[in-house]
Amino acid sequence: MSAQNSASRAIVDYFNSPAWHAPQESDLLAMILRELMEAGQPVTNKAVIARVIERLEVEGDARRRQNYRQLLAQLMDKPPDEEAKKFPPKRE
Repeated sequence: MSAQNSASRAIVDYFNSPAWHAPQESDLLAMILRELMEAGQPVTNKAVIARVIERLEVEGDARRRQNYRQLLAQLMDKPPDEEAKKFPPKRE
């Protein structure tokens, strides 16, 4: 059992070390896009933003939460997707 404990400890130490880097925003975005496509869901800004918000609510790692926050900020700065253009705001 001590070999298993030492291996587990080594893994935990690695992920807590400076050598481990949480995925950057582009990697997180790619992962979310892949998940949406695999689930057969539409890949729209709204769907991606909703998924990022879901992740922010459950993520325990502070570094990764910060990456999700940065990704969310970048997504909020993007122009609306094509679906939103079909339904422009009403003008009075």
